[in-house]
Amino acid sequence: MAYCKLGHVYIVPTVLTKPPKSKFAICVCPANGFFVWINSKPRPHGKDQMPLKAGCHPLVTKDCFLDLSRVVQHPTFELDDAREFDRISTTIATAMVSMIRGGLFVLPAAHAEVLFENLRTI
Repeated sequence: MAYCKLGHVYIVPTVLTKPPKSKFAICVCPANGFFVWINSKPRPHGKDQMPLKAGCHPLVTKDCFLDLSRVVQHPTFELDDAREFDRISTTIATAMVSMIRGGLFVLPAAHAEVLFENLRTI
């Protein structure tokens, strides 16, 4: 799978973490291959971290955080091994759009605009 669908959640085995492991990732821009990660803990800087409640998506079984402080572009070989799951709910997409509209601290403005424009269509 070398492409992704907007708003769908993927489990992506990645070397972008230390140590390498599988990450839950939401596709936020299929055209550019942009993803945001779901993390069990907020990033150490604590900025642009959106809390997610257990049960908000079938894969989210415990409270966690959506990292809106950066976008990730996985290498093609990682996406080839990724597993696709259901799309996020409109509620989650709307919360993401609201957080972006409210202003993010770390995510570059150009990336924020891409996320905003894409996610508001969900």
